[in-house]
Amino acid sequence: MVLTSAEVKAAARDVGLSIAGVISLEQLRSLPTGDVGGVHTLVPAEEELPTARSAVVVGYHIWDPIFNVHTLDPRWRGFGLHPEEERFEFHQLYSEVVGRKAWRLASWIRDRGFDAVPAGSLPLKRAAALAGLGMQGKNTVFLSKEYGPRVRLGAVLTSAELEPDPPFEGDLCGDCTRCIRACPTKALRPHEVTIKRCMVYALESPGTDDVDADVREAAERLIIRPTRGSFIECTICLEACPVGRERPAAAQP
Repeated sequence: MVLTSAEVKAAARDVGLSIAGVISLEQLRSLPTGDVGGVHTLVPAEEELPTARSAVVVGYHIWDPIFNVHTLDPRWRGFGLHPEEERFEFHQLYSEVVGRKAWRLASWIRDRGFDAVPAGSLPLKRAAALAGLGMQGKNTVFLSKEYGPRVRLGAVLTSAELEPDPPFEGDLCGDCTRCIRACPTKALRPHEVTIKRCMVYALESPGTDDVDADVREAAERLIIRPTRGSFIECTICLEACPVGRERPAAAQP
């Protein structure tokens, strides 16, 4: 059976995803692997799915701030402070939503006779740019052509050999530096973030001593906490971005 990129993208829309693009096995092999700042480890696509021949990179339009809510296990102290065998709960609502929809898309592909699994360890921002969906902005957040930074990414690896999309080659930022100027802790430079001055990192690492006191103070003052064990991720630099801002929430699938 032959499966086309157009069919897979239509299926992605049907499960509620907002954008989708395709990259080839060669492009997957070009993506970086290894440790990312002690926070995440990237692995080759074929380690996650040995039969991988393509990836469908997808995005979900974050049309309400509540999608940015995080909840942490009370025992959680932050990244890198626990042995690997220990298990702690750490959830982001947008990751749960995108992950669930990615599983639905993978199931749709498997029903057509191909292997498919959601990718858990790909550099999604680079993959999305290769898939033609947009670019990494000056605040290091991915900017989609349609929704700007108000999108969260996922990917599905598959054994289906799909026609890849042309990589994105435009510039959505231009001379704009609104995101950099908006950051209250001055964590941003063009295309660079000092992660330990980011309020999100501070809140995700409540027990560490590697966050400056002024950053923790800003986080306590500016971040909304729906409950004692949760917080809504800082989106100040995203809100400052004009790309995709005019697109109404009603346009979300």
